[in-house]
Amino acid sequence: MKRGWKIAATLAGAVLVAVLLRNFVATSCLIPSSGMEHTLYQGDRIWVNRWSYGLRLPWMSLWGYHRWGGAPVEKGDVVVFNNPSNLTEPFADRREVFIGRCVASPGDTLWVDSLFRIMPSAGSPDSVRRLWHVLVVPAKGDSVAVEAWNRTLLCNTLALHEGRRAEVKSDTLYVDGIPVRQCRFTQDYCWVSSDNPANLSDSRLFGFVPETHVIGRAVRIWFSKEPGTGLLRGYRWKRMGIKVE
Repeated sequence: MKRGWKIAATLAGAVLVAVLLRNFVATSCLIPSSGMEHTLYQGDRIWVNRWSYGLRLPWMSLWGYHRWGGAPVEKGDVVVFNNPSNLTEPFADRREVFIGRCVASPGDTLWVDSLFRIMPSAGSPDSVRRLWHVLVVPAKGDSVAVEAWNRTLLCNTLALHEGRRAEVKSDTLYVDGIPVRQCRFTQDYCWVSSDNPANLSDSRLFGFVPETHVIGRAVRIWFSKEPGTGLLRGYRWKRMGIKVE
C-alpha cells in the first residue's frame, strides 16, 4: 500500500514539475507549415524561452495580463506569440500560437506599400519611394499620426488591444466618439514577417503584435522529422540541437 502511494506521489510530482516548467520556464512548439522556411521547416519542434521578454504569467483568465521583468522584442528575433486577430477568445493565452520574425521593434519605422509589404531596400530611388509609406511601430506612451493609408490598421489595433471604442466614419478615425489625428498607445508592439514570403500569416494579415500576446523567443530545435514519413524514416538528425537564428 505504501509503495503504491509512493509511486502515485512520484508521478504527481513529475506532472507538477512538467506543468511548472512548461508554464514558467520554457515550452515546446511544433512547426506545422512552411511559413518560416528556410529557417524552420515543417515538422521541426522548437524550445521557446518564456523569459526572453520577461515571463508572461499563465492563466490570464484568473488575474489578467502581468509580466515579470518585461523587455521589448528585438529586431531579428524569431518570436512565438498568440494570434492577435482572434475575435472569439477573450484571453490571449488561449489563442492559437503563431511564429514569425520581428522586423521592427517598438518605436521603429518601416517603408511599406498599400498592402503593407516591406520595401526591399532603403536605398530605392526617390521616384519609387514616393509610392511607399512610413509605418511607425507603436511603443508604450508614443503617439502615431493617423493617415488615410494606416487609418484602418490603427483603428483595429485600438479596438482589439487597447480597449478603446474606435471606428472609421466618413474617412475619419473616431476614438471614444472623438475624431482624432493622433493615436496614443499604452503598450509596446512589434511587426513580424514570415521568412517564406509566400506565406501571408504575418503582420500583413493581422497587424501589430502587442506585448500581451508575446510568449517568448524560439531558441533551439530539439527534434525534427519530415511529416508523413512513418516511424522509422524522415528524421532530420542534422537539424536536431541547432540554434534558431
